[in-house]
Amino acid sequence: MMSPAETSTQRRSDRPRPRSRERETVARPADLPPDFEAWFRDYRESVYRYVRFRVPTREVAEDVTSEVFLKALRALGRYDPKRSAPRTWLLRIARNAVTDYLRSLRRKGSLHISLDRVPDLVSRGPSQEERLLREEQLRRLFNAAATLRPADQEILSLRYGVGLGNTEIAEALKITSNAVAVRIHRAVTRLKAAVAEDGAGGGR
Repeated sequence: MMSPAETSTQRRSDRPRPRSRERETVARPADLPPDFEAWFRDYRESVYRYVRFRVPTREVAEDVTSEVFLKALRALGRYDPKRSAPRTWLLRIARNAVTDYLRSLRRKGSLHISLDRVPDLVSRGPSQEERLLREEQLRRLFNAAATLRPADQEILSLRYGVGLGNTEIAEALKITSNAVAVRIHRAVTRLKAAVAEDGAGGGR
């Protein structure tokens, strides 16, 4: 897994646009506490997967993930290992960052996901026909998920985006494992119904 410095270099080469001086400061390894460097290596993928499951594009997910670690670095002095594990703490910050981003999208009225916004998720099919089928399936899934309650979106992101087990999700959300199981079941049921409704409506 790339370090903050390597990630910064990769993102600059992929997306040649100006970045704030503040974000560059976070990318310098010499400025980072040793524990934070380890956290970045160990938990960046989990944070990214959670964020990517809830935002429309890879680029947005990368930006939000960087913002999560920036906020975590600023708040590092307030982290209490007795209250939560590092990944749990980072995912709580990610939840807030995603909430802020989605709130801004709602104000713009742009929560609908079109095919051209998920190219990184549809380009691996072995044939053109299978890629087209996957595009349609993903479009329906993303748009159906966007209609769910935020609580449903969150728990599905933790379960299927990050891949957390029920016990880990319970720790992150501060609820019981039984409550997690019930919420996942209900969220999946509602997601299936939303996908079916989208399909019945001709993908509107």
